[in-house]
Amino acid sequence: MFIPTQVRPSQFGNGIFTTAPVPKGTVVCFFSLGGQVITEDQFLKEVQNNNPEIIRTATRYVGRYFVHGQPDADHNFVNHSFTPNCLCHCGIVLARRNIATGEELTVDYRTLIDATDIGTWRDATTNRQIKGYPAKETLLRTARELIEIIESIPDWTG
Repeated sequence: MFIPTQVRPSQFGNGIFTTAPVPKGTVVCFFSLGGQVITEDQFLKEVQNNNPEIIRTATRYVGRYFVHGQPDADHNFVNHSFTPNCLCHCGIVLARRNIATGEELTVDYRTLIDATDIGTWRDATTNRQIKGYPAKETLLRTARELIEIIESIPDWTG
């Protein structure tokens, strides 16, 4: 984590919460640091085999590649929201908006998981199924949003 945080109970089980304000556009963490890159086919096979390390730590990296690892990393406690306060683009997590001290960090898991029905994830708030976007759609969605965030901050430096 590149910002001060604390893991503690949340409505999702455990979550990660800010311990200081986080301005919009701040780089929050990088899921890919120290991770191992695998193909989407490898990811799907491991999810189908109920591999807890893959299920807990793997996220879409870019295209048909996923990254996994760091089972003890605090960023594994970033939970899902259909209205998240963070964006994940190719493993880099940024604040989508200003985030207040004490807020739980969330991302839209649809940009982190596959578009098949192999793994079943559900939103803790609505119980709605979370189904990933296809690789191309994920990259286009997150790239567009990343550009919007950065363009909206005149003095953005990272």
